[in-house]
Amino acid sequence: MGKRYRNNKNRGLENFCLSVIKWGTYLALFTPLIIRRSSFFPFVTPKTIYFRVLVEIIFGAFLVLAIYVPEYRPRLNILSVSIFIFIGVIVLTSFLGVNPERSFWSTYERMTGIFTFFHLLAFFIVLASVFKKRDDWDKILSVSIFVGVLLCLYVLIAGGGEISTRGGGTIGNTSFMAAYLLFNIFFALILFLEKKTSGWRIFSGISLFIIILVLLASDARGVTVSFWGGLFLLFLSYLIFSGKKNLKKMGIFLILLLVLISATLLIFQPPFVEDNIGLLLIEMKPRFVVWEKAWKGFLERPLFGWGPENFNVVFNKFFNSCMFTVECGKEIWFDRAHNIILDSLVTTGIIGLLSYLLIFAVSILGLLKTYLRKKENIFSFLTMMVLLIVYFFQNLFVFDMISSYAVFFLSLGFIYFLIEGERDSSFQPVKEQEKDSLINGLLKKDFSKYIVFPIVIVLSSLLLYFGNIQPADSAVNIVNLIVSPEGLEKTMEYYKVALDTFMEKYEAREQFSQKLYTFNFDTTKESIETVKSAFELAEEKMEEGMKKNSLDFRTYLFSARLYFSDYRVTQDLEKLDIAESLLEKSIELSPTNQQSYWYLADVKLLRGEQEEALRLFQKAVDLEPKFGRSHWYLAMLYQMRGEYEKALEKAEDAEEAGYKWKRNLSELNRVIDIYDILKDDSGLVVLYQEVLEIHPEEAELWAGLAAAYANLGENEKAKEAAQRAKEIDPSLAPKVEQFLSDLSEE
Repeated sequence: MGKRYRNNKNRGLENFCLSVIKWGTYLALFTPLIIRRSSFFPFVTPKTIYFRVLVEIIFGAFLVLAIYVPEYRPRLNILSVSIFIFIGVIVLTSFLGVNPERSFWSTYERMTGIFTFFHLLAFFIVLASVFKKRDDWDKILSVSIFVGVLLCLYVLIAGGGEISTRGGGTIGNTSFMAAYLLFNIFFALILFLEKKTSGWRIFSGISLFIIILVLLASDARGVTVSFWGGLFLLFLSYLIFSGKKNLKKMGIFLILLLVLISATLLIFQPPFVEDNIGLLLIEMKPRFVVWEKAWKGFLERPLFGWGPENFNVVFNKFFNSCMFTVECGKEIWFDRAHNIILDSLVTTGIIGLLSYLLIFAVSILGLLKTYLRKKENIFSFLTMMVLLIVYFFQNLFVFDMISSYAVFFLSLGFIYFLIEGERDSSFQPVKEQEKDSLINGLLKKDFSKYIVFPIVIVLSSLLLYFGNIQPADSAVNIVNLIVSPEGLEKTMEYYKVALDTFMEKYEAREQFSQKLYTFNFDTTKESIETVKSAFELAEEKMEEGMKKNSLDFRTYLFSARLYFSDYRVTQDLEKLDIAESLLEKSIELSPTNQQSYWYLADVKLLRGEQEEALRLFQKAVDLEPKFGRSHWYLAMLYQMRGEYEKALEKAEDAEEAGYKWKRNLSELNRVIDIYDILKDDSGLVVLYQEVLEIHPEEAELWAGLAAAYANLGENEKAKEAAQRAKEIDPSLAPKVEQFLSDLSEE
């Protein structure tokens, strides 16, 4: 068969597409630096949309390139097949899950649904198909490293010249920032160890210093441990695979020594080890609680899971009442298990975890097999193998966002290149059999310019608008409706625009319902028709949310609060009935979550059913006696019922369990009223002495202390307290003088 070469008339088109792909890829790597303060979740939503838009552009250029130039069409190998399997499993488990819409779009807080994974897959396909030279990859890695350095410099500058990683720089979370920097450390190591020219060495060396400095200053201990472990593992790997017998023996000796030392420390546990293990177990308790719930969710749906992005359903179904307490972290809403194994098991089942692990197994084995065959570029192969291992380890304590996902799929593209080796795209023969293919037939007749470009442009435009522009606009309007001071009508306008998107709308619905729940309705400023319209709109959209996911406890709870607020404004008993039924349903979905019992007790109180409200508040206390707020609610109900001794007892229980009512003057005055009714002046004195250490400049408290002392006959102390009240608030002078005069007459 004779050789046939690329048609020269396509050369200009090829160069144009390659330029778009190359520069689009470089720009996509700047994703971690993107922030838009006016957007809902400004560190997440803008980054993801920015990345997706650029991927759509470069993938569109790639489609044109692949159709016109066969040499750029994707070539399957075991790594690319494993990635396709992984994405396929995500899609399958999404449609078999409890909320496919949320699985597809995710939320503004995460933006990691199927739609984003399709973009990550497209990103990998382009990287693997187009960049076939080591020089190409050196440039790509150097751009990623450069972005990492810019992020670190931002962190340094934001810290006023000191190293401050609080907030995670432009990524917005220290753990996510550290996970992203971990990749760039290993990219820089590859360039530093393999590039011989001084320019590359200087660039990668300085970059390593800056990035490592910021990483070690962060409080992301999981990533930091992974980093040190990775360096040690890389060193051992080099000793073993260097081909030098002495170094190999040294590596094996170090491994055995490490195993021996670790076993000794774990078995005998000297004080410093025991103390650190104990501290770690205390700090990790919230994670252990969440992991336990994830495991229970997996056991209930072990094969296909609950669907990606649906861990929130599992978390609330198996909610642990201790989540409200300090020792369990005081975090009551979780949408991730913070452990890649459990996250995969609970959301995508066993097949999801296996498909995820398959990528790592194929990548590491492929790298190892290729290196043993070629015996070159040892640091590239070893570093990428170690990177995958340490990345997986740190994901046992956190999860991925778009910044780390982007560099992870970038790494997979580089691994694909290392396994496949360099290929020449500029000059390759085409198989004779391809002459009769449909694509080449279209090319010969020049029909493609009437088919390919319009299709690519139309599809790209649709994706751009419905997949990115609409969600971006919606995210801005969610913020507008939250912060808008312009009245209810304007807030409703923002809400309607926020709903104008195909993306999952639960956050917009929830934020608007929250706005109404906390809204200070002033009928002199807002017409009753506007108020009713706002509630009707909010209730209609929340109903839609409950229909789409009938297992979402949070939607039922927030809907109930919305109807409760509606009743407070309109006094429509039907709204109270709906709130009650929704709260009963929320208890079915999450029987151990105290919130439903609190709000249902409020409904019962409005109906005059004090005994039932008492039972519900007591149930909340019984669920977690260490949580003070439940004790406080029960105390206030006892006060309402005139059972002041019990009210005082529960107020003290609330304080002991961490509910700091003494720091809240309004709540403090309610307890003072109980003491007054009980005529317990001795108890009042003790209480005033405690709270005046917290509120030393509150004149009314000093006046109250003076009265309590007077009732006990301790006139001198009463005079001192009264004088202190007058010093703080001179307007009390007449009352104080009268008080002192009355004391003197006694």
